[in-house]
Amino acid sequence: MTMEPPVSVETAPAAIRPTGASLAFNPVLHGLRGLAAMAVLLYHWRGSYPALAKAWQDLPLLGTTWDPLFLVQFGWIGVNWFFVLSGYLLAANLWRATLNPGQVLHFYQRRALRIYPGLWAQLLILLPFVYLTGLVSEFRWQQVLGNALLWFAPMPGGTAIYNGVYWTLPLELSFYLALPFMILFYRRTGVWTLLLASLAVTLVWRFGIAGLHHSSFSFHPSLLFIRNVLPGVLFVFATGFAINHFALRLSDGARQRLLLLVAALYLGFHYVLLGKKGVALQDDAVLLLSDLVLSLLIAGMIALMLQPLRGCGWLASRPLVWLGEVSFGVYLWHFPVQRLLPKLFPGLWGTPGGSALALLVCLLITLPLAAASYRWIEKPVLDRFARSPKRTPEPVVT
Repeated sequence: MTMEPPVSVETAPAAIRPTGASLAFNPVLHGLRGLAAMAVLLYHWRGSYPALAKAWQDLPLLGTTWDPLFLVQFGWIGVNWFFVLSGYLLAANLWRATLNPGQVLHFYQRRALRIYPGLWAQLLILLPFVYLTGLVSEFRWQQVLGNALLWFAPMPGGTAIYNGVYWTLPLELSFYLALPFMILFYRRTGVWTLLLASLAVTLVWRFGIAGLHHSSFSFHPSLLFIRNVLPGVLFVFATGFAINHFALRLSDGARQRLLLLVAALYLGFHYVLLGKKGVALQDDAVLLLSDLVLSLLIAGMIALMLQPLRGCGWLASRPLVWLGEVSFGVYLWHFPVQRLLPKLFPGLWGTPGGSALALLVCLLITLPLAAASYRWIEKPVLDRFARSPKRTPEPVVT
């Protein structure tokens, strides 16, 4: 692994080349994003319809027991995969740019168009259903506006969330705003300074908020402030950002062996977390540091898979690439679908068979909605923006 030295803004376009060089389409990254979306979907399914997971958690095997849905209970880490991938892809998109005000404004406009149209379309469709099924007893225009603008509690004046997955979207938007300044900071100081500074910000924020409520981490507003504001997850984005700095000078065989090692550490850390499961909210280190360690391992695996690697071709398969294309819609739609099913069809979901049926129905509804959102809302809006006058061509990073 070689490192490039920091350079000035003036020499940056010629001197810095991200690992993804021209940011050509990489189907493996799309596949990873599709898997991340499915991990979050399965995590929420397990929490909403737990009967099947409970029935399978102690299946006998070779004189012991095992849980075939072990990783599903850690599906929340799919959010960190999204954050690390965003850190890498979006930093690569601006890596060699001069970052004049016009370019930065163009970047902000494109990123806003990546999130808001799909969000607004969902709100228009979703609100009547949540009202008719009783999930929301009354509409308050302040709450509608807060959801439309992604301004949520615990921010000052923030509103309650209609869709539980919305909490990550303000973090993405905050990262978009910060990214050009992170690149400028990197160009003047280097990657290690950026990583250490982002880690310091994240730790000071997390332990500072935790210290305000040291008697009990079960105090929910404390948990919200720890991870629902950019300083609390800045290091997670920075790990993806830093991938652009490093160029791996390894043979395919060496990359395969290293990927297996990092993947084993990643899986092993899940078992460490499993052992902490009942005390996580009382264990400062588990609560405040676990996702940071996992994000480092995620960044390592992504870096090792940026170039074609034998054994990883399945990640570039057409179904997974398609799933990556519609992953934003999958992320937006799966949770309200899961919440609405018991309201629309009560009494069907309490058995293992009902739990499996809920997953099937969720997929049958969510995937077409996600595909429709991508085809008729998200992609047309971005394509029209790219064709608008005075737009300079740029790599498409969704």
